[in-house]
Amino acid sequence: MHPKSFAKSEAERLLPLVRAIGRELEERNRAIEALERRLGTLSIDQLEQREEIARLESQLSTQRRELRRAEKELATLGCSLDVDHPLRVLFPGRGETFAWEGPLGRTTFYRRVEERAAG
Repeated sequence: MHPKSFAKSEAERLLPLVRAIGRELEERNRAIEALERRLGTLSIDQLEQREEIARLESQLSTQRRELRRAEKELATLGCSLDVDHPLRVLFPGRGETFAWEGPLGRTTFYRRVEERAAG
């Protein structure tokens, strides 16, 4: 299967869906961070905290699974998250990549020229 290649107009048409996925990614990342912080304050050695730890670990597992599902949804569309900036969505183009990031109300696209490997 060949990777999808977007024209800027195609990327713009896809943006409402990508925004919704971006919001979900952001919310799930925040939830994961909060759960991890809360788990860090509990001790498995204290019997009364074991039930709370189990409950939080279950919630954390669910959040991580749903985060992976949202990332797969982006991949299905032909987009990906920027490794260096996890909330930046990349739309591959021919010889360049369109990137979208920032506040959802102020969408900006910019071009990133892809480095081609010498071969």
